[in-house]
Amino acid sequence: MQRIKEDRKAVVCPIIDVIDDKTMEYYHGNGAFFQIGGFTWSGHFTWINIPQYEADRKKQHHLPTRSPTMAGGLFAMDRKYFWEVGSYDSDMQLWGGENLEMSFRVSHPN
Repeated sequence: MQRIKEDRKAVVCPIIDVIDDKTMEYYHGNGAFFQIGGFTWSGHFTWINIPQYEADRKKQHHLPTRSPTMAGGLFAMDRKYFWEVGSYDSDMQLWGGENLEMSFRVSHPN
């Protein structure tokens, strides 16, 4: 919440742990290595490694990491800013895609 207080246009996403769908093995984030959201040209969300330029920019692993996209529904942002960027698209009739659309709406260079 502090990041949003510092910058009302910040959109904050958690590191997401994984449970393997075949073995039920739990994979937790180790704080130093994790992936960020990306997308394929066919419009599907995917996980990608953090680019070296982003790792170099942030200097320390605990600082915020910029990500091109976010996983759906797992974010916090200023309520007024959410409405300013257009909220969720009420014309989207199917699941999957709202996270990419929202990611593109909120991108800013800060």
